[in-house]
Amino acid sequence: MNAHHDNAPLYRRFAELLHRTIGLDAASLGHSAIERAVDLRAAAWCADGHADASLADYWDAAQTSPAIVQALVETIVVPETWFYRDADAFRALARLAQERLDQRGTALPVRILSLPCSTGEEPYTIAMSLLDAGIDPAHWRIDAMDISERALAHARRAVYGRNSFRGNAFPFRDAHFTRSEDGWRLAPRIVDTVRFAQVNLMQLDAAALGVYDFVFCRNVLIYFDRDAQHSALQSLDSVLAENGMLFVGPSETGLLMRHGMQSAKIPLAFAFYRAEPGNALAGTWPTAPLADAAALAMTHAPVPALAPLQVFAARPFAWPDPVSREPLDASASTRLNLTKETSRDGNAPQAPKPFTIASTPTNLPASAALDTLQAAHALADAGRLSEAAAALTAYLEQHAPHADAFYLLGVLADASGETNRARGHYRKALYLDPQHAEALAHLATLLELEGDRGGARLLKQRASRAQGAQRD
Repeated sequence: MNAHHDNAPLYRRFAELLHRTIGLDAASLGHSAIERAVDLRAAAWCADGHADASLADYWDAAQTSPAIVQALVETIVVPETWFYRDADAFRALARLAQERLDQRGTALPVRILSLPCSTGEEPYTIAMSLLDAGIDPAHWRIDAMDISERALAHARRAVYGRNSFRGNAFPFRDAHFTRSEDGWRLAPRIVDTVRFAQVNLMQLDAAALGVYDFVFCRNVLIYFDRDAQHSALQSLDSVLAENGMLFVGPSETGLLMRHGMQSAKIPLAFAFYRAEPGNALAGTWPTAPLADAAALAMTHAPVPALAPLQVFAARPFAWPDPVSREPLDASASTRLNLTKETSRDGNAPQAPKPFTIASTPTNLPASAALDTLQAAHALADAGRLSEAAAALTAYLEQHAPHADAFYLLGVLADASGETNRARGHYRKALYLDPQHAEALAHLATLLELEGDRGGARLLKQRASRAQGAQRD
């Protein structure tokens, strides 16, 4: 191989090749990461019968060998995913799927696409969520697609290690997995509901796939440049039903708003739909003004044969999507009087009284503070955004400042289109906790939406480091 510094033009060519193939923007990962991947694959190629070859020879070989390109893609694509990542999205999906079935009947199943599906944690979480919600598997179909052959093989095997389970509460694991010698094996009743295929997000064939009621494409668009993002969203729109819903990652919400999508205003679910019926993304894509762009979302019939095209799998480095929250327990709302008061004779009053927050001491224990924040989160999950905001505001008036409280207030303000207030709340959260990955991610999205790409990039880097520290 030639000296590393002499290969800069070749590395740029490989970066352009990856951009053409999977839409990857080299700057999103860092050029050094691309160079390391190229060096690794080139060294393996040289060891396989090309001992005296140069990097230029490896480049020439890649031009006529899809297998070499695929091996490079596999090296770049390092899955980083886990079960119930951003759990609110799956709770929202189960509710919306049931509503859709109630509206149109069960003759036509709900179709769901997970793309990129990586090693299967996302589509299997979708299946578990629907099954646990009591929806008959005969009434839904899940297609899961990725460009990585290695990731798909892992997904089909359906055996997972510790890294796929984040947090400290796993009732779903007890219900749907069995312990094996090499990890946790997912029950066949879940595995059998998901169909996997190797597909490239940039080359979706809508005619073969049909349309989907719900599409999950999370934490990948941020690794594309603007042109590739536009192309990817056109592909996604081509398979999204007229009244379909698109779920993205928390750091991608600004991108959806810039392309005229409307937030579903489901707290922490990051779900979007077309702003107006018939206003397809594949058209001119009018950019919605910030004030009109709905703020951040909080928020088997056989599948047609799919050609093995060369969906960039789940992102190589996990920023800034934090470990998903544990499912909220109904008891979390015990500090809030959320129900209608009843009269002395046990009958409901004529008009419901507004909820109130129970009086609590200023030296609130950590566990009680968590209960209060979870209660506000539960209100937001139920769509009671103003009540959730009031609960958080009242809590902050009575107790010491809390980063999570300000972060949730920011998310609620975002969902109401109050970006200035949201920005202020995120900054307060970061003042209290400079490593608050979620606040960093959302503030970065706001800055990017406003055109401050440099500031957004710095916040993304901080979020990446913060999340890495959370996992250690």
